[in-house]
Amino acid sequence: MKWSLLLCLYPLIGGPGTHDLSKPVEQFVLPAELLEVSGLTDLDEHTVACLQDEDATIYVVDLRDGKITERHPFGPPGDMEGLTRIGDELYALRSDGLIYQLQRNDERYTAVDSFRMQLDHRNIEGLGYDEKQNLVLVAPKDILKGGPDTRDQRSVFAFDPATHKLLPKPVLTYSVKHIIRKAEADGVKLPTRTTKKGKTVDALKLRMSSIAVDPVSDHYFLLSAVDQTLLVLDRNGTFVKLHLLDADLLPKPEGITFLPNGDMLISTEGKNGSPRLVRYARL
Repeated sequence: MKWSLLLCLYPLIGGPGTHDLSKPVEQFVLPAELLEVSGLTDLDEHTVACLQDEDATIYVVDLRDGKITERHPFGPPGDMEGLTRIGDELYALRSDGLIYQLQRNDERYTAVDSFRMQLDHRNIEGLGYDEKQNLVLVAPKDILKGGPDTRDQRSVFAFDPATHKLLPKPVLTYSVKHIIRKAEADGVKLPTRTTKKGKTVDALKLRMSSIAVDPVSDHYFLLSAVDQTLLVLDRNGTFVKLHLLDADLLPKPEGITFLPNGDMLISTEGKNGSPRLVRYARL
């Protein structure tokens, strides 16, 4: 495996719970078998687990040398997208809403249960754990059919890990148009597109590919791979920040997690290149 380490020194600016996304402190190229790396979660301060699209296998990666140390097949091939950890257990998400509950026994992760989220969405990619509320977050990528207001809305759902029951209402709902207004007011230069009639309009889609809760700021961090953006909202859904990610470094960001020390990790598929895992230090 090719290991590429970037060490950056920069002033400790900004408040607690922030990361300088222009200056990653580490990155490494993942092996070809993780070309379509999707779900990502921390296991401890030195280790993460990830999924590869179309392959129901847990890959364990050591952050000290960037190597895959373990592989744990747990089910038939499928469009595997989301991954999160609760204590010693893992939950893995298939895009059609099927979720596997995995436990580690005899040094192996094996599926002990599976269940399906009863949602109207048919393409669900984000899975994360909200430790404060003890809920597993479910973030759909697709947009429901309907009028302009319906197509403008994005929602995050959640289920109780003890009962596997979905909460009756979303835990977070936000408007893309509102995010666009807030981001533009914050000075973010958003992507645009030209319609067939020659009109320039906003191109931001905010189709969620992954979700995590920052343990320090307590904010929701939502990746949109199609936009190459990272949206940060507080628990009330209030806009905090919209980051435009480095498209060369993170061409298709599909996974996000936080380490115990607060560092943030983002994984990206190898779109026209190699898959990567990129680390950003807590400021």
